[in-house]
Amino acid sequence: MNSTPPQPSRRSFLAATAAFTAGMPFFVSATAQSPAPPDRSTVNIIGPKPGYTPQVGTLVSMLTWMQGAILGPTRKLTQADLDFLIDKNANSIGGLMLHLAATETYYQRHTFYGEAWGKWPADISAKWDPAMELGDAGRKTIKGHDLAFYTNALYEVREKSLAEFRKKDDAWLMTVDKGWPWGPTNNYCKWFHVCEHISHHAGQIDLLLKRLPSYKPES
Repeated sequence: MNSTPPQPSRRSFLAATAAFTAGMPFFVSATAQSPAPPDRSTVNIIGPKPGYTPQVGTLVSMLTWMQGAILGPTRKLTQADLDFLIDKNANSIGGLMLHLAATETYYQRHTFYGEAWGKWPADISAKWDPAMELGDAGRKTIKGHDLAFYTNALYEVREKSLAEFRKKDDAWLMTVDKGWPWGPTNNYCKWFHVCEHISHHAGQIDLLLKRLPSYKPES
């Protein structure tokens, strides 16, 4: 886990905020219902949220805020933009977006359902391992999709997280796993890692956006 999570750039933050303000639905698909955008009157208020216990709600507010750092800057990308590789060792923006969905999926299975890390059902591993591991497998398989493919993946995974968080309480969030590789680690830390992981890759995506052949500096 990174000791100093990077903050979203001003450009990323302003793009996300502009999308919230405009009421733009981030997820567009014929097969998935487009959600309402975050409530701009509350999205910048970190703290307890209705429907969750206090600490769980605070975590949810952070996850919600960070989602905008990904969905705002990427909201106009084409398939070519999403597939672009800056070099042979790079990850694409689409790959990074799907990586975030994979990460959240695996933390769901581990913390909500008690599955040992890495001991996933075969169908789950087949679906998510390339995005989780990235590298050659990710570059080979994560391409050829439009923006809705990635945003719907993020949306569907997050909706599942929120549904499970509503069933949990602060005592669960504070439960310590003494066998975790980092040392004694509670569920709050594991899920804060999911949150700061979004921030980490938001910085990578911001860099890649500026390297796209289609990139045009904002005035």
